[in-house]
Amino acid sequence: MTEHDTPGVDAFIDLRSPYSYLALKPARRLAEHSGVAFEWWPFITDFRSAYGGEVEERSGRDIAKVKYLYMDCRRLAKLQGLTIRSTTKLWDATLASQAMLFAKSRNRLWEFCDPMLAAFWRREFDLESPAAIEAALAVAGLDAGDWRSWRDTHAQAELAAAQAKAEALGVFGAPTFVYRGELFWGSDRVDLLAAALASATSPSF
Repeated sequence: MTEHDTPGVDAFIDLRSPYSYLALKPARRLAEHSGVAFEWWPFITDFRSAYGGEVEERSGRDIAKVKYLYMDCRRLAKLQGLTIRSTTKLWDATLASQAMLFAKSRNRLWEFCDPMLAAFWRREFDLESPAAIEAALAVAGLDAGDWRSWRDTHAQAELAAAQAKAEALGVFGAPTFVYRGELFWGSDRVDLLAAALASATSPSF
């Protein structure tokens, strides 16, 4: 099998998911060290179903679950030198996910995502604000006019295609990494993905 024949990893992240944020460093480090290409996609999780609806609608059990989730994420974030503060509402990630695809199409994915996500998890970024998204794209070196044109003509279809791809692969949450049809769900499954990549790419004698 040649280098060009080596299958890559489809990586799905939800920009509002703290576990997706926690997975970015180790997954990108794995991509660099393994030499396996990672294709990054936005994924929009149905958090309302997963966590009991809007914040004010949640049961005591759902509230306790979410409180624990963020406590757990803060502990894990500390190990990476990251800040994660709990969100105050269920954000609509549509526009930001479209902007992620635009930045990816212009080869500026991490120049956009890294500072934007760091600010979002400090509660310093409005994920639903067109002005904030446009400013973040500008900081990433992207042209506002190009973004507006792409948003008007391509954004909806591109995001729908990303969601359809996830569904076809069986993705149900984020982060999920798909390699050779096998799913690895969660930031704590990157080590298992690394083992799968190592096994598949090791030379056989």
